[in-house]
Amino acid sequence: MSKGRVLVGLSGGLDSTIAAFLLKEAGYEVIGVHLKLWSDDKAPELQRNLPENKCCSVRDLMLARGVAKKLDMPFYLFDFREKFKKAVVDDFLERFAMGLTPNPCIECNRHVKFGFFLEKMKELGADYVATGHYCLNTWNAEKKHWEFRRSPDDRKDQSYFLYTLDQEKLPHVLFPVGHMNKDQVREIALANGFEEFAAKRESQGVCFFPEANHTAFLERHLPPQLFSKGQIVMKKTNEAIGEHEGLLKYTVGQRARVAGVARPLYVLSNDLPTNTLFVGQDEELLTPELQLKKVVWTIADVADASEIEIRIRHGGKPQQARIFGKGSERTIKFTTPVRAITPGQSAVFSDGELILGGGIIV
Repeated sequence: MSKGRVLVGLSGGLDSTIAAFLLKEAGYEVIGVHLKLWSDDKAPELQRNLPENKCCSVRDLMLARGVAKKLDMPFYLFDFREKFKKAVVDDFLERFAMGLTPNPCIECNRHVKFGFFLEKMKELGADYVATGHYCLNTWNAEKKHWEFRRSPDDRKDQSYFLYTLDQEKLPHVLFPVGHMNKDQVREIALANGFEEFAAKRESQGVCFFPEANHTAFLERHLPPQLFSKGQIVMKKTNEAIGEHEGLLKYTVGQRARVAGVARPLYVLSNDLPTNTLFVGQDEELLTPELQLKKVVWTIADVADASEIEIRIRHGGKPQQARIFGKGSERTIKFTTPVRAITPGQSAVFSDGELILGGGIIV
């Protein structure tokens, strides 16, 4: 008897392939799905060819289709290009135009992989969607709620990008490889005829433009005045010390190299109306608190002034803090000041390995 019908997102990579294999082995009715996402058709190196998203190239589509055939399961191609452009790419561009540094992978998971994909699950009468993400989703029978946790493999953990999952979505989400590490997943691939996937390189960087860095993409899609040169100013003294190459080329915390200045300086903030880049010493990057918007919870809200652990970037160490306020806007006050808090990025709350929620830094 089937354990339920699952739509598994097949990217053409190792993790999603083994996720589908494990679901079949466990007795689920599995349907393979490949998502077609928007890519930058203005990229100059792509003008002679069809533009391709790094996560869903023609080769990836053929690999995903081959996995479905090998596992003897139905296969669908969902064209989410327009939806992805509006929900992820346009948001990415709008936030950069405001002087922020957004994280498009979080918005993709929020709106696409665990948004539009879940809507398709309902349309097709399925019970679950599954992906190859490294994280855990388990039912706590005693407390009667779903718990979303970090992967045991710190190197591969992807829970930071998925903090927007809540009690409405979690009952319908499966992570078949979430309890494993990458080496274990490769061993399963090698033992079951998926050698090609075990050796396949993972895609790197943001998927919808070909470069490793976002600057060229922004220059192709945002007004040129956002990339005009302007003053570099010492924040403490308000002294102009040099000229920057365009505000959107700089991120909070990065080294700011100024002609004629030998001492190390770092980007502290920017001001779009005056086209000014503010810099200072490394210790000036330390901040005792931050403000959040769009705060969401995986289980339930916590009381005002609760102690909490918080990560301000993927791969960052959890910091001890207290959270204040109610609703979707909160204040975080750290026990020890934290370096290089970046507006536009997400802060994710946790209690040990349990992910509690998160919000966007403003």
